[in-house]
Amino acid sequence: MHVEESVVINRPPQEVFDYVANRETLPEWSSPILEVRKQTQGSLMEEGARYTTVAKALGRRFETPFEVIVHDPPRRHTDRSLGGLFPQEYTHFFEEVEGGGTRLTEVTDGEPGGFFKLVGPLLEASGRRQFRADLETLKDLLEAQS
Repeated sequence: MHVEESVVINRPPQEVFDYVANRETLPEWSSPILEVRKQTQGSLMEEGARYTTVAKALGRRFETPFEVIVHDPPRRHTDRSLGGLFPQEYTHFFEEVEGGGTRLTEVTDGEPGGFFKLVGPLLEASGRRQFRADLETLKDLLEAQS
């Protein structure tokens, strides 16, 4: 499964990066995420940091542990699941656009198994809609802070 969506946010790349890479902000802009719990000491904005998301999907609560595998300010941030429903990676790319804004591209790659493999196309379409909605929420949130 591969899902990719982008949005232009009228805020500088470093500001967008700092907010998005701080995984503790996820519940503020990603509607399925109810909670983020740190599993390691220090910041979640460094390679090797671990955290668990608590999300609601399909009417159920799911906990998924993640590890930060790339933290390259202000260009790229990648997290990889360490369990949960199926293996997945989330990468955020930050690119400066004319006028000082940021094009944020969110990419997810995952390998659903079992039941989720059977509904893969539906899962991908749903993920695309969810990404789009979450990115629009993020855009509104960050632009309102200016």
